[in-house]
Amino acid sequence: MRALLPFALMLTVATLLPGQRRRRDLSPTEMRNFTYAEKEFDSAAVARRMPYGVFLPKGYDDAENRDRRYPLIIWLHGMWEDHNRFYTRGGAVELDQAVSDGKLPPCVFVTANGGRSSMYVNRDKQRWEDLISKDLLAHVTATYRVSPRREQRAIMGVSMGGMGALRIAFTHPNLFGAVAVHSSAVFAEDPDDLPPRLKQFASRLGLDEVFGDPIRKKPWQKANPLCIAQAAKVADLRRLRIYFDAGSKDRYGFAVGNGLLHECLDKRKVEHTWRLIEGGGHSWGNRFQHETLPYSFAFVGRMFRSADKRQKGRQHR
Repeated sequence: MRALLPFALMLTVATLLPGQRRRRDLSPTEMRNFTYAEKEFDSAAVARRMPYGVFLPKGYDDAENRDRRYPLIIWLHGMWEDHNRFYTRGGAVELDQAVSDGKLPPCVFVTANGGRSSMYVNRDKQRWEDLISKDLLAHVTATYRVSPRREQRAIMGVSMGGMGALRIAFTHPNLFGAVAVHSSAVFAEDPDDLPPRLKQFASRLGLDEVFGDPIRKKPWQKANPLCIAQAAKVADLRRLRIYFDAGSKDRYGFAVGNGLLHECLDKRKVEHTWRLIEGGGHSWGNRFQHETLPYSFAFVGRMFRSADKRQKGRQHR
C-alpha cells in the first residue's frame, strides 16, 4: 500500500500544475426552463461537421406550442473553449435564472463552436465568420421554430466570441437586432498601439497566426470591432441594440479597447450600453457569470418583449 503513495502524490501535484488544473464544473443539476442537448450540422464554410449546443424551452414539443416561434440567441465562446463551455461554467444556471426572474422570455439559445483560436475570422479555407453568420444561422432557422425577424434574434459572446459577435452584428445589421458581449477582444486601431502586456500575449492568443507576424494592418482593421464601428454606416449601427462590458482588472487589458469602442459610438451618436466593471476580471474569472450575464440577458429580453408587443399590436389592428 505504501508503494502507491508516491504515485498518488504525483497525481495530486499534477492536477495543481499551471495548465493542468481541473476547472470547477458549474453545470446545473436541473434546469427549470430549458433542456440542453449537443448536436451537429454540416458546414460548407469549414468543410466539416461541426458540433453545437442547443437549449430549448421546456414545453417546446408540446402540442399547444406546435405553431409557436421563439426568439433566438446565438452565443459565441472564447478562445480555447467550445460550445459546451457555457453549460459547464455557470452560464446555463444564469440563463435559466433569467427566465425564472422574468428578465428573458422563453427562447432558443444556441451555443456555437467556432474553433479553438479562430477569432471568428474568414481566412483561406476556414471561413469561421461564415460558419456563424451563414451556415449555423441557416441550420438553426431550418431546424427549430425560431422567429425569422431580426428584432427577435440576438448574438452574444465572451472574449474572442465577443469580438466575433460585435463584428458580425456590425457588418450584417440585417441578421440580428441586438448584440450583447463581455470581455470582448476589442483592440486599438493600430496594432502598434497595443498595450505592452497584450503584446506579450499576442502569440499565445493566436493573433500572429490569424493576422501575421508582424501583424498586418489591413486584416487587423477588417476584423477589429473598433475599426468596423468607425467605418460602418451610422444608420446601420443605430438599428442595433448594443451592450458590452469589461472588467477594470481584465488580465489582457481589454477594458481599454472596449473603452475606445464606447468613445467611438458616443462620438457617432450611436445609442449603446457600456459597463466598466470595477475590479472585474476577464471572461469566466472573478464571478463573470454573476456580475454580467443577468444584465445582458435583461438587455436582450427587453428587445424581445418590445418586438413581441409591437407584433401583437399590429395583429389586433
